[in-house]
Formats: sequence, C-alpha cells, structure tokens
Amino acid sequence: MFFRFFHRKWVAATGRVVDSRLHSVRNSNARWAYIVQFAGPNGQKTKLEVLEDHHTLGVAVGATVPLLVRPDGKKAVFDRSDPQINAVEVVKNRKRADEERFRGQLEN
Repeated sequence: MFFRFFHRKWVAATGRVVDSRLHSVRNSNARWAYIVQFAGPNGQKTKLEVLEDHHTLGVAVGATVPLLVRPDGKKAVFDRSDPQINAVEVVKNRKRADEERFRGQLEN
C-alpha cells in the first residue's frame, strides 16, 4: 500500500535486465543489483541500477521486467505489483503449472 502511494506519480515502463551483481548493504545483508535498460521519459535509452526487492521474483539477466520510473528518469524501481514478478503470484503460477503437469501425466 505504501509502495504504490510513494510511487504514485512515477511512470510505468518496461525494461530489459542487462547485468546483475550481488550488492551488499548494511548489517551484512546482501541484495541483487541489476542494470536495467529502458526508454526514458525523453525517449532515449537509459540504463540505471535497480536494487532487488524482497517482494519480487523472476528477475534474471535478459528478462523483460516492469518498472516504475521517476518522471525525471533518474531513478527506477521494479513494479512489484505486476504479477509477472510479484513473488506471491510467481509462486502461485509455479504451483499451478506443476499441478497441471502432474495431472497431465496421470491422464496420459
């Protein structure tokens, strides 16, 4: 809820993950940092570093990901409300696909 409120004026965009690395933060916790390329507000290709969010899954190098970009184009975050990378939705979809695959094997 606070995520959407804080980013309410940010623009939705789609980007491609170019590279990733492990980014250490305080308290010895590590998160992934991604370089994401997308079309900025002025239409030019822009590359920014986007930090991993614990609410997202399915982000890998070469993947197309939904973003929220600040109107000035200087900061971006993953749009964790999008079902493509939302952790809860990704897990549900994987379970559903496994169940369908398993039931399909029973029928054959």
